[in-house]
Amino acid sequence: MNKLRIVFAGTPHFAENYLSSLINSKHDVVCVFTQPSKRSGRGLKFNHSPVRNTAEANNIDIRQPEKITIVETDALAEMKPDIVIVVAYGLILSKEFISIPRFGCINVHPSLLPRWRGAAPIQRSIESGDKLSGITIVKMVEKLDAGDIIYQEPLKIDDNDSSLSLHDKFIKIGTEILLLTLESIIENNFMTYPQDEKLATYAKKIKKEEAKINWDNSAEKIHKKIMAFNQWPIAETTLSGERIRIHDSEYKSLDIDGIPGNIKSLNDDLIQVFTKEGLLIIKKLQKDNSKILNSKDFINSTDLKGKKFV
Repeated sequence: MNKLRIVFAGTPHFAENYLSSLINSKHDVVCVFTQPSKRSGRGLKFNHSPVRNTAEANNIDIRQPEKITIVETDALAEMKPDIVIVVAYGLILSKEFISIPRFGCINVHPSLLPRWRGAAPIQRSIESGDKLSGITIVKMVEKLDAGDIIYQEPLKIDDNDSSLSLHDKFIKIGTEILLLTLESIIENNFMTYPQDEKLATYAKKIKKEEAKINWDNSAEKIHKKIMAFNQWPIAETTLSGERIRIHDSEYKSLDIDGIPGNIKSLNDDLIQVFTKEGLLIIKKLQKDNSKILNSKDFINSTDLKGKKFV
């Protein structure tokens, strides 16, 4: 055997990149599972997932169940897949479903498991100030992200990494690692090892209300929130009663006195704001119903004299 019959399960843009790499490989992707399409917009048109769009463009069979039932399990059995590959699918797979493929189901997860199991590992790792993350490929079990580890590749988190930049780095290294892992599975040249449950942490789903900035936190903590949430929900504050979203920032850990939220200066066309500890330097921000501006353009278009972020 030198190629695999693959069933792929995934939904967002992150998963679509993995699907594309498999389509362009020597392996056969025979079916794709993705979450149901949802109606949105004024015309209530169906909004299909990126994974579905790529599957359609490549004439791959698509299944979009609301949940995995015996019907889907039976359908999978009829496909006779060698392996199921799961990347950010979003539905729970049953024990019966997982047991069908010859080589089982594997999951590509963007963290160094067992740290940050769950829905939002990229955002939580940045928000928490982690210096190291990575890609983990595990054999799937019923428990969330708890299977034995097949492969891990660490990745350094830079101080100014955002959820978007880390997302893109994970795609680049993860797609390569996945193909290497499949070769190891074909050749039966791999070892697995269990996760240490004592080290497990959970990346809970992000809620919109978490986006609110608390200026009584340190500049570093606020900066990490901004970078973690720069795709969604976007960190936000208010200025003279108007909501302001902050898309990019830096920080300085200084021993400096100032009322949190007050603007210290507008030097070098940057907005410097006092926090409980240090200065937050705002680089890109946005008013409601307006485009994203760099600090220089925002300063030129907005009277900030005597204003305070709340």
